[in-house]
Amino acid sequence: MRALFALIILSGTLFAGVIKGKVVYKGKPPPVEIVEVKTDALICGEKVKINKLERSADGGVKNAVVWVEGAKGKLPSNRDVRITVKDCKVIPLVSIGFVGGNYIIKNEDPILHTVQLKIELAYKKKRKTRPLETGATIYNLALPQKGMILKRPIKKFHRYQEKTGFIYVRSNAHPWIRGYIFVFDHPYADITDSAGTFEIKNIPEGRYKLKVWQEAFGIKEFEVEVKKDEEVKLTISLGD
Repeated sequence: MRALFALIILSGTLFAGVIKGKVVYKGKPPPVEIVEVKTDALICGEKVKINKLERSADGGVKNAVVWVEGAKGKLPSNRDVRITVKDCKVIPLVSIGFVGGNYIIKNEDPILHTVQLKIELAYKKKRKTRPLETGATIYNLALPQKGMILKRPIKKFHRYQEKTGFIYVRSNAHPWIRGYIFVFDHPYADITDSAGTFEIKNIPEGRYKLKVWQEAFGIKEFEVEVKKDEEVKLTISLGD
């Protein structure tokens, strides 16, 4: 599918370059998957709906990750990823973390959850011998009690790269459980809110690749120029 976007540069008096805008999709949505629950149905429910495209009334796409590739900058003071497993779901579905922080994972269900963090390792998915469909496990965490919290470091090799990809949150016991973590070694990334909007601040002047990931569409890529004291305003339309 092609991805289209509109770009408008607005004058302003900002301290540094800013990219802000909205991710939208107004086409036919992908089908919602229904999973029959065979384990812990009293807690998880008898059926689970997997909707890979959440949109607002005007087509704004929630949980899209938008980032600038190639820019360098100081990482934020809060670099952690905080995930809660509740009602057999990963909350939030999509997270951003930064090298040097921690994965902080909490179980809010009165059952055992075994949470696996898997790095995609795209090249291994293509191998004829021992392909890794969901990636290589970097952490395998058992949380047997409600309220239990585990913390593990975010390492440098966890950062997003084309050859590795994002971190996939999975579970052996509850195979429908899913979550996504994007780790960066720069601060220029954001996740769209329920209206589909995002904002990335304090970007150094230059020409960059702007990348957008969404669960149903994968990654789209654009060229964008950022100038000091100017705001780049985008509307990014996924699909045809």
